[in-house]
Parts: sequence; C-alpha cells; structure tokens
Amino acid sequence: MTDERGATLVDTGIGPAGGAAAEWLGTAGRLPSLLEQAGVSATEIDTVILTHVHLDHTGWNTDGVAPRFPQATYVVQQAEFDHVTAGPNPTYERQLRPIVETGRLRIVDGKTRLGKGIEVVPAPGHTPGHQVVVTPRAVLGGDVLVHPAQAQWPELLYVYEREPEVAIASRREVLELAKALGVPIAAAHPHTPLDVTSYGVKGRGTAGTGRGLCPSQRI
Repeated sequence: MTDERGATLVDTGIGPAGGAAAEWLGTAGRLPSLLEQAGVSATEIDTVILTHVHLDHTGWNTDGVAPRFPQATYVVQQAEFDHVTAGPNPTYERQLRPIVETGRLRIVDGKTRLGKGIEVVPAPGHTPGHQVVVTPRAVLGGDVLVHPAQAQWPELLYVYEREPEVAIASRREVLELAKALGVPIAAAHPHTPLDVTSYGVKGRGTAGTGRGLCPSQRI
C-alpha cells in the first residue's frame, strides 16, 4: 500500500532460496522482484506489518543481520512477541531479533490505528498474537483462513492452528467484519481475494454459516 509519504508492506513472505521457509516449502520467495515491478524500493517502505511470526511470513524481514527494510517500523502484536520470545525460536532469532536490536520494532496491544486508513485487529488462534490488517479496499487476513472453503465453513480447521476453537471464533469475526465493510478478504495462501458479502446467508455465494458439512475435517 503506497501513498505520497511512503509504503506499507504486510508480511514479507517466504524469503530467499536456501532460507528456512524456502527449504520447507520447496520454493523461494519473489518479494524483491515484485517490489521492483511495482516501482517500490526497500528504502521507501516505512511500515512492515507482521500478521504473525511464522517463517513463511517473515522470510524477507532481515538479511540475517540487519533489517532488509532499513527505514521501516515493523509492527507486531504484544501477544505474538510474548509467544515467540517465550522459548528458543529460530524464526525469532533470525527474522525478528535484528529488528529489535536496531530499535525498529513497534509492539502494539490490541486494535490499533496506524494511519493511512490502516488498522490492525487481533485475530488469534493460528498463533496467539495473529492479527489482520483492515484497509479501505480489503481485509488482509494473514492465516486467519488458508483455504476458500473456510469462508463457507469457518469450523473447517487448519492443522497448524495452535488454538483451534479460538481460530474458529476469529475466522467468524473477520468474516463478519469484511462483510460489514463490504470488502474482500485477501489472505496469504488463497490465490485470489475472497468475496464474503454473503457470509451467513444460507445457500448464497461463497460464504455460509459453517454448520453441518465440514466441522470434523482439517486441512
């Protein structure tokens, strides 16, 4: 998201070939080339919002030593920071500690307006401090849902959800939020934004009540 003052980036993706996320997923990230195509330089980015601190969402945070976006303030929820610093965590050590040590980390606690029409809203469950990013054009959902079917059946669980019942509640809340705002949910893993304007209306569109079909399944 860009304006005349700078640019805001939400999550930094998989990271380079040879990195932990690239090795896990079998593919390298493309963020630098995508930013170049968009005409945005690393120094123009003044804010990096982290929906959560998983290796496939923080892969370009740093070069292992220093922040990759040197002018940016990185934003994370207090609950997420507490979670990743509670014990040994390689992702924290490589992708967040250098940001902390350079004073570029901003920790927020709960719903917070960041300016530029952007607000972060807690949506825990996938991780304790997972957050979504509300903009005028979309709700950027991180991993609040990872498959379009979860917009139809919010109870459809994802195997990596740390607190499944909390994740279900967050999914429902974010679906209702996007519906009320009249904007799609652009989550990290589905390839296209999800229109949820008919969420909760039985038999209509791509979003339903979540009852009766898939509650016992996991993806």
